[in-house]
Amino acid sequence: MFHQSLTRPFLSFSSRCRNYRSSIPKSITSRHISSTHVRLYIQYERYSSASPKSPFDYRKWDSSVKLGVGIGILGSVYYISHLEQVPETGRWRFMNTSKKFEERIGELARQQSREEYKNTTLPPNHMLSKHVRRVVARILAASNLGVVRGDGLLPAYPQTPGFWNPDEDIDKGSNSSTNEWDVIVVNDPKMVNAQVVPGLIIVYTGILPVCKDEQGLAAVLAHEIGHVVARHTAERISSRTVVIGLLFLLSTLGLDMGISDAVQTLLFELPNSRTQELEADRIGLSLMSRACFDPRGAPEMLARLGQMEAHISSRIGMDFLQTHPSSASRVEKLEQILPEAYALLAANPECAPIQDQLQIFREVARGRNGATENSFME
Repeated sequence: MFHQSLTRPFLSFSSRCRNYRSSIPKSITSRHISSTHVRLYIQYERYSSASPKSPFDYRKWDSSVKLGVGIGILGSVYYISHLEQVPETGRWRFMNTSKKFEERIGELARQQSREEYKNTTLPPNHMLSKHVRRVVARILAASNLGVVRGDGLLPAYPQTPGFWNPDEDIDKGSNSSTNEWDVIVVNDPKMVNAQVVPGLIIVYTGILPVCKDEQGLAAVLAHEIGHVVARHTAERISSRTVVIGLLFLLSTLGLDMGISDAVQTLLFELPNSRTQELEADRIGLSLMSRACFDPRGAPEMLARLGQMEAHISSRIGMDFLQTHPSSASRVEKLEQILPEAYALLAANPECAPIQDQLQIFREVARGRNGATENSFME
């Protein structure tokens, strides 16, 4: 009983299945799915097994591309390992030029200047030469940067009796530093400029009227010395290394460098020059303040230079206007840091008499301005 009742439901179920299957269209039942006919492949594709068409597959790179990438990696490591900060401002820069090589550049510039300006250089005992050398010596001594070389670039001329001899004062304080600077004044009224390389300062007489007084001259000279303190010449030489490396890398990759000179000037030289000029302004302001010169002379000097640029820009030349920031922007930045400069001035006890004189001068100037305004109102 139990056996029959147990098997009957299964028999009836199978019969029902046959009936159900018979109702399925032949077009469907004739088809069947078998793993022997259709196979699904599922594969995990790792990053390392990228398609040969992927740009990251270095195995398919051209040899020139591999060389360029290798040079780029090594160059990046070299660049990063030669980054340093300018001590005076904290600016990061690339520097791979040694101080010894920089000194050699200064010596070559001194020899070249001796030959180029031998017929136009004023003798060391000339009134203008003495004036310039005295201001330079004062700035150098205040910051312990060295001394002015006694003979300049020309043979010493006999000193006129009764005149101040700057070499005597320089020799007295020469034990503070062993760095020697050549200072020459070139008699060229049409050249409104001053130049500097390590160990050599060149001042053209054309800039002296723009300086107007000793404070303006100190601003110009301190600015030029600031270039040397920050090693801007060595930085420009180092920047050339970067430019040459980039141009070589691009040429290795087969890129057209027909405009390489323009790219080099726009991307590297001009921004670098403007940055250095602003940095030299800031350093120069500190140098002249430590030497007890009125810091106000720096922005006033640049303001006069800006007025001259507006009237006779063709006389100055486009190179100057392109590589230097505008005088207006330089004046604005200097005026922002004048309080810091006056703090340096006040911190030097030797500057106390100068501060008293400046205070008297300001009071007299205010009185004159007030009298002028009253007379104008009347």
